Amino acid sequence: MISFVISDQAIHSFQNEWDLEEGQYVRIYAKYVGGGSDAFTVGINASATPIDPALVQSIGGFHFFVEKTDAWILQDELLQIDCNENGIFSSKISY
Repeated sequence: MISFVISDQAIHSFQNEWDLEEGQYVRIYAKYVGGGSDAFTVGINASATPIDPALVQSIGGFHFFVEKTDAWILQDELLQIDCNENGIFSSKISY
């Protein structure tokens, strides 16, 4: 199962700092960051449109999606997208 939550602070940042328009798609994807046992992390792309989504979820006026090819990175985990003084960040919680 794939699931994620987006905080109100992150929605505010997408609107005001990323300059996203209401109704815009935001892709959540597997991003390669280097070798080792944890070579992938979660990336966010605000200039993508769905091709073959495993999940599309509308939150705060935006459509967040995960393509089927990237679904493995969130399998059986809850992704939390939040924002602090350093910007948008994500964390995964296994269940």
